[in-house]
Amino acid sequence: MTRRRSCRWANAGFTLIEMVVVIAISGVVAATVAMFLLRPIQGYEAQVSRAELVDVAESSLRRVARDIRRALPNSVRIDGTSKIIEMLNTLDGARYREGPGQVAAGHSHAANAFRLKTNGADNDGFNVLGFFQNITVPFDSTTERLAIYNQGVTNADAYADASAVGGAIVMTNPAVTTFRIRNDGTQDATAFNDEHQIIPLTGSFHFRWRSPNQRVYIVDMPITYICNTSTGELRRYASYSIAATQPTDPTIAPLSGVTSALVANHVSACTLTYVAGVAQRSGVVTLDLTLRDSATGEQVRLLEQVHVDNAP
Repeated sequence: MTRRRSCRWANAGFTLIEMVVVIAISGVVAATVAMFLLRPIQGYEAQVSRAELVDVAESSLRRVARDIRRALPNSVRIDGTSKIIEMLNTLDGARYREGPGQVAAGHSHAANAFRLKTNGADNDGFNVLGFFQNITVPFDSTTERLAIYNQGVTNADAYADASAVGGAIVMTNPAVTTFRIRNDGTQDATAFNDEHQIIPLTGSFHFRWRSPNQRVYIVDMPITYICNTSTGELRRYASYSIAATQPTDPTIAPLSGVTSALVANHVSACTLTYVAGVAQRSGVVTLDLTLRDSATGEQVRLLEQVHVDNAP
């Protein structure tokens, strides 16, 4: 008779108590590990969110500041809510010729056709001292305007003169006056092309004031930034009709038909202030922008002051 030996471990397994103990220990270990990992992960996510908000805020403020620096002197204006800013963008600028001179040998600029006249209509145009930098000649205006000595006050306000159809002005109306910028020398037997000349194509020039610094600007379009904390957006509007009254509602003319560009989102607070320049100092625009990510609760606030050179 043969005996069979059985192993007592052949049918061994985990008991329910052992499984509960293992699960409990694993839960404690997992909770301990998670406690050490959660804070670094949360910190990283917060850092990424803040970095994204800062990047959006910085790029937005830089864009607004760039437009302010290019604005026609004394054309920056802010509405009563301190959330809307408007300006007239300049395409280029130069110093106009007010008196005679000789730039190249044998080429005298003594003729009146080379100089700006403000005592009446200027039908033959005028030269600038040198050249415009941002245009290619010959340049024929369509919607562009010329501005001289805008001061932003009564009788010297580009916004008020934008629709003028006669009389002395500080900024031309393209519906009345268009112009051409060309190389100088077409009146002479010899063309030296040493300066740019501005001549009227339609209408004539009749500027109200002379600029103490002999500055003339080419204005191409108005620009408005609207900060809407209800939608959390900062938007840019451009190329609309210039109006004496500052536009503030994007749902009505002249902004209603304009395609706006989103500059920033997540905007929770926005304050725009402008201190106009005086004889002792230039103007300053202060941009105060707060962005908040509702998903993470992260918030950043950036403040930037932009120097405004208002010497017209």
